[in-house]
Amino acid sequence: MAPDEKQGRRSLDDRIEWVTVRYRTIAIVGGVLVVLALAAWLLLGRRPGSPPVALSTVEASAKFLSIEGSVQVKRAGTLEWRGATKEMALGRNDLVRTGSSGTAEVRLFDGTVFNVRPDCLMTIEESLQNPASQQGRWALMIQSGEANFQTTARNTPGGSNTISTPRVRTNPEPGTTGNIQVTESGDTVRIFSGSSRAETRNGQRIELGANEGVRVDAAGAAGPKMALPAAPVLTAPPHQAEVAYPDPTRAITLLVWKEVPGAASYHVLVDFSPTFARPLIDRQGHRTSQMELRGLEVGSYYWRVSALDRTGGEGDFSELWRFALARAAPSAGAPPPLTVETVELRGNLLHVRGRTEPGASLTLDGQRIDVQPDGTFNEFLTFETGARMVVVLRSMGVNGGVTEQRRPVVVSN
Repeated sequence: MAPDEKQGRRSLDDRIEWVTVRYRTIAIVGGVLVVLALAAWLLLGRRPGSPPVALSTVEASAKFLSIEGSVQVKRAGTLEWRGATKEMALGRNDLVRTGSSGTAEVRLFDGTVFNVRPDCLMTIEESLQNPASQQGRWALMIQSGEANFQTTARNTPGGSNTISTPRVRTNPEPGTTGNIQVTESGDTVRIFSGSSRAETRNGQRIELGANEGVRVDAAGAAGPKMALPAAPVLTAPPHQAEVAYPDPTRAITLLVWKEVPGAASYHVLVDFSPTFARPLIDRQGHRTSQMELRGLEVGSYYWRVSALDRTGGEGDFSELWRFALARAAPSAGAPPPLTVETVELRGNLLHVRGRTEPGASLTLDGQRIDVQPDGTFNEFLTFETGARMVVVLRSMGVNGGVTEQRRPVVVSN
C-alpha cells in the first residue's frame, strides 16, 4: 500500500475510535446524571411529611390464638370443610365456622383479635399489608352468629379496617372494642370502647362512640342509636379466690357485683372454661346485683356479668374472674348461731322462720331449707301430722361447725 494511502487509512481509524469513545463516555455520563438526579429527588425533592414511595402490598395471613370445640375452615376455592388447627394460616376468602359449642380467637396481621362465638360463620375478605410503610387493610364478613373484636391500638396512617354483615358495614378506629351480632331479624353493632363509623346497605350513616350501639332490621333500616350500660364491677368472691367447704355440693357460693346505673337487669355467665362455649349458668334478666350458686362440685369456675337496659340493650361484660371450690378437712369449728322464731303448723303446712349463719346449710328433719344471704330463713314445708310433733333443725356453718335444735311444733287453728 502506498504511504499516502496508509496515512489516510490511519487517520480514518483514529476518527472512528475517537467518535466511539466519545459516544460511550456520553452514555456513561448521562446514566450517572440520571442516577444522581433520581437520588436528589428522593432525598431533597420529597416534602417533609409526604408518604414514602409505595411498594406493592402483600397478603398477610391471620392465625388462630385458641380453638375450643367444633371449629372448621374452608379454604378459598375449595368445597371441603377441615378441622381448624393453630398451625393454619388464614388468607383471603377463607371461611371460619364454629359449631354450637365451638369458639375461636383469630389474630389478624396488625394485632386485631376476633373472638368468634358459637354458631358463627365468618369470611376473611381481605388481608393486605405494605411491608415498607406497615400500612395495611383488612376486611371481614360476619354472615351469621356473633363475634367480639378488639382492634390494635397502633395507629398506622393510611390503614383501613372493615367489618361487614349482610345489612351493615362498620369501620372501627384503632383501640376499639365491640361486638357484632347477626340474626334473621337483623344485625346489631355495639361499641364498648373507642369509636366506629357504621353504614347500612340503605345508605344510613351512624357514628358510634363508647357504650353505644345500633340495631339494623331485616330490611336494612337502622333504628335509633342506643346508649349501652357500662360494664359491671365484680366484688366477690375475689378474683382467684380459693374457697373450701366441708361439703361444697351443699354450700352456697354468693356472686356479688356493683350495681350499674341505668341497668334494668343483668346477664350472668358461669363456666368451667374462660371461653364460655358451653356455660354452666347462662342467666339473663337477673334483677339483683348478686346471685346464689348452689350444688357446685369441687373445681375451678369462671364468671362474668353484663348489664342490660330497659329496652334489652346489653353493654360490655365485666372482667373475667375465677374462683375455685375445694373440700375442707373436717374441723372442730365453732358452731353457727341458730335462732328459731317460728315452728307453726297450719293444716299440713309447717311454717319455719329464723336466722343462722350466712352461707350455712340448714335442714329440718333432713329436708333442705333455703338460707338467705343475710342468714335469715322463712319457709313453708309440707308436714304430715301424727305422733311426731317435734322437729330437728340442723345448721352446718361454712367452717364445718354444727348446731342442732329440737323444737316442738305449734299447731295453729
